This record gives sequence, C-alpha cells and structure tokens, in this order.
Amino acid sequence: MLNPNLDLSALAEQYQMKKRLRIESFLDAEVAGKIFQYCQESVKYNLVYSLNGQNSTMPMDELATLPASEKKEMNLEIMNAASKGAGFLYCGYMMDKVVETNDEKLQFLHEVFEFFNGEELISAIRTITGETSIVSADAQYTKFTPGHFLTRHRDVVAGKDRRVAYVFSATWGWHPDWGGLLQFYQEDGTPEDTWTPGFNTLSLFDTSYIHSVTYVTPFAQTPRLSLSGWFRGPANPVVAKEVWNIKSNLAS
Repeated sequence: MLNPNLDLSALAEQYQMKKRLRIESFLDAEVAGKIFQYCQESVKYNLVYSLNGQNSTMPMDELATLPASEKKEMNLEIMNAASKGAGFLYCGYMMDKVVETNDEKLQFLHEVFEFFNGEELISAIRTITGETSIVSADAQYTKFTPGHFLTRHRDVVAGKDRRVAYVFSATWGWHPDWGGLLQFYQEDGTPEDTWTPGFNTLSLFDTSYIHSVTYVTPFAQTPRLSLSGWFRGPANPVVAKEVWNIKSNLAS
C-alpha cells in the first residue's frame, strides 16, 4: 500500500524543521482511489458532535427519526458553543472494532486501518517523525459535509500517549473556498498555516499544535473524506473492543 518512491530520510529532515509535514502521494494511487469510493458507498457513519460540553455520537438513522424541532434545538446548541470556540460536528466511523463482514468494500477499509498499524507503516512514521517509541495508530474515517467543523484545539490528552497526529486525506476535487481546511494557529489565535483537503495526502503534526478544521460551506460540492487519528506510544496501545457482524446491505 505504501508508495515505494517515498524518500523517508528527506521527509524526516522536512518534518524536523517545524514538527509538521504534508506528504503527497502517500499510498498507492489505486488504494487511495478505493478509499475515496468505498468511504462513500459502504460506511455507515455516525453523527459526531459536542453538546453541553459532552462528546456524543448518534447513528444517522436515529438522527433521521428526531422531530424537526429537536434537531433545530440541538443544532442551535452546537452552534452556540462553536461561536465561543468550543465543539465539533461531523460524521465519523471509529476503527475500534474487529469486523466480520461480507461487504468487501468495508472489509478493505478495515484492512487499510490494519495496515496503518502494521510494521511497514509504523516503521516509516518512526523514521519520519523521530518518535521511535510509536507502536500503534488509532483512527476514524470522517466525512465532513456542509455545516460541519472542528474548532481550535490541541491533541494533547493526559494518559493517551499521543505522539503524532495524522490526517490521511482521500478527497477528490476539493476547492479551498469550500472550507474544511486543516488550519494551524499561533498561541494568540492568529492563523499560521493552512492545508487544503487533497487526494492521497498524509498530514503529520506534533500534538501540541493548535489546529482546527474550518467550517464547510453550504456550496461544497463533495464530501471531505479522511482517515485521521494519532500514532501512539506504548502507554496506550490500540485494542479492539468488540466484534461487529455486518451484513452486506450497509448503506452510505
């Protein structure tokens, strides 16, 4: 899966300059194309959001059954918190379960996650970042559509042993005016660097960076798709929590 033409030594030099790096053509192009396609066809996303200071998820079919008045009130509360610089709203599918499925597309997406935890990729990330004690990755597939966002924050959380944050972008044809930008900030909130969603790119950055995903505009014409998470040290390895039996009739 990993692009064999990557110059890991050169990438390591670039990463050490600012402790962040965007790598083009990270995986085999065919693999990236399948991720872009299958994330739209075979993933049953949950709505992921912050409400009243609590991180929450809701299956999309459950969201569809809520009365319009309840949806409106929930959205107003989410947006009110966001106006004060707190919260997030997007669609996500956590990679914290072992999956038994006859949906080959969904199985492929889980195989990609397994590859991100395999020795070939973990070794490459150790070389690039200099974080030699990285042992695993956690992740979720995310889909940002109009109205979605992730406000400014750092990824440092006590006890999680997050060493390096990553975003593998599998978004085709994204226009920067649509929002959904990975934005980095100075301590005073001044924007410092901005990366547009791309196709087959891996963004790596130190977890101490203040960053956000900017608001996706109403006129965005395609979803912002990615596999994102953290490369972790040995204090908090990734452990599969349960087994899902998933039928082939999963809808996007």
